[in-house]
Amino acid sequence: MRWLVLIILAFAAVLVQVTIGGLLRFRGLGIGSIGPDLVAMIAVFIAMYARWGADAMLSAWVLGLALDLTAAGGAGSETAVGPMPIAYVLAAWLVYRIRGAFFRERVLAQMVLALAFCAVAHGTWVMLQCAVSHSYTTWAVCGQLLFQALALSIYTAVLMPIAHMALSRAQKLFMAGPPGRARRGAS
Repeated sequence: MRWLVLIILAFAAVLVQVTIGGLLRFRGLGIGSIGPDLVAMIAVFIAMYARWGADAMLSAWVLGLALDLTAAGGAGSETAVGPMPIAYVLAAWLVYRIRGAFFRERVLAQMVLALAFCAVAHGTWVMLQCAVSHSYTTWAVCGQLLFQALALSIYTAVLMPIAHMALSRAQKLFMAGPPGRARRGAS
């Protein structure tokens, strides 16, 4: 992994998600505002193509932390910083472990892996947030947030093939190449 480039990519993705990503949101569906998780698309791509599991999980942690720092609640709302990186690492581990069962270049595989990643990551995040703010959150609100996380997961999965195409073209910038043979003379 090229970590400095990944950190810049994470910053850019969070910036796009917070600003331009608002144009992709659906409002008024009865479950709240639904938008795609653009940062998760990067995490899914890295988990699909990383050489080592540690790279996939550390990248997911960096991306989750970048996203979590933007989701901190304002006045009157409680949001714990830390659950999103944990949820992203858990989801990246899942995608990294099951990626061999899929043809990664297939659109349906990309969508299924993005759906699994977002459902695990955002479902875990919602449950952790509900547990942290147990005195403020009811089971009905928690259920609504889980349904909203599922809708977000589906929306992200639908857009994943577009992100996969863009990220595959820029892959050499932030990911190391495939493992090769050792150079001659090197011991």
